[in-house]
Amino acid sequence: MAYYRRRGCNCKNKKKCTCGAKWSFSVDIGIDPITKKRKQKTASGFSSKKEAQIAAEELEKQIRDKTYIEVTEQTLKQFIDEWSESVAKNRMRESTYYNRLGIINNKIVPVLGYVKIKDIEPSTVQSYYNKLINEDKLSTSYVRTIHNLLSSIFKYAKKWDKVKVNIMEKVDAPIPNHKEMKTWNKDEASKFLDATKDAPTHIAYVLAVYTGMRMGEILGLRWKDIDFSNQTIHIVQTLVRIDGGFTFQEPKTRNSKRQIAIDDYVVSELEKRKEQQETNSELVVTTGIGTPYSPRNLQRNFNMLIKKAKVPKIRFHDLRHTHATLLLKLGEHPKVVSERLGHSKISVTLDTYSHVIPDMQKPTAKKFSNLLRGQNVVKEDK
Repeated sequence: MAYYRRRGCNCKNKKKCTCGAKWSFSVDIGIDPITKKRKQKTASGFSSKKEAQIAAEELEKQIRDKTYIEVTEQTLKQFIDEWSESVAKNRMRESTYYNRLGIINNKIVPVLGYVKIKDIEPSTVQSYYNKLINEDKLSTSYVRTIHNLLSSIFKYAKKWDKVKVNIMEKVDAPIPNHKEMKTWNKDEASKFLDATKDAPTHIAYVLAVYTGMRMGEILGLRWKDIDFSNQTIHIVQTLVRIDGGFTFQEPKTRNSKRQIAIDDYVVSELEKRKEQQETNSELVVTTGIGTPYSPRNLQRNFNMLIKKAKVPKIRFHDLRHTHATLLLKLGEHPKVVSERLGHSKISVTLDTYSHVIPDMQKPTAKKFSNLLRGQNVVKEDK
């Protein structure tokens, strides 16, 4: 049942009010499951009792049909805290969870965290993205990560009836900027490895160039993961940074957990490293006292050795790209390259290294032309 009131009306004849006082109504919306007390919804600002009655009847219908949503008064930060404990912590890998938590606390909360979630508009989020890209100079891939986080947060806000609509459905994700991939050619890769052969970290660069392993996979590699007799490396764990420290965890995907074939040279370099290692650490790449080598320090070491070798500056991760690019230019099948890299699908490999495809097409075009014109065609045995 609805209750109607006309607030602030001092007119003697209530039916012919001239003071402009507005009507309001109150409707019972159920019992609070925690306090066990009756809950009411009050709305005001109606010019006439008829308007208030129409609105009250619509609300009562929503309550009967169980379509009524009581929009939360929570701020975005308050809801994120709830979402983080209930969803993110259980659905994300530990390293991913802490990484995303850092993005939330450093980028999202300072700008949007203290706004009520019901008051955030699509245009507000879109302007926020523009600021991050144009003023803060963040990469579009980083801002897309923020977009994915906000999309998940608002998806659950809608699912849990905290808001009536998911505003992120109206927000456009930033278009990714595809930067030109930087890789070394075979001469540059060889020059770098020659210049770093006396460095304690040399084996890390050998593994990166000759196997395409990720940095975390190299830093997590143990001696027991290497089958010297069969010349294979088993990728079963990776070193990750979590909440200011380091830990080991399984690779992200089923394909990342893989075997990589190595040749005599890599085997000999691994054996040399094992002989030179001053501690009995189970890890292949360690500090001088046998502790795990941090990714940040390895990147710094890599940058220093690049200057020494006088080769073009690239990131450590670009050694992985170098490995893949050189293999594809050699004519290796993309499926084999995909397996070595641990990609989830061969399409990922083809999309990532599409810059190599034009060079690979030249001999193909020549072969096809020769076939049709009957030149230099090797006939199959019948």
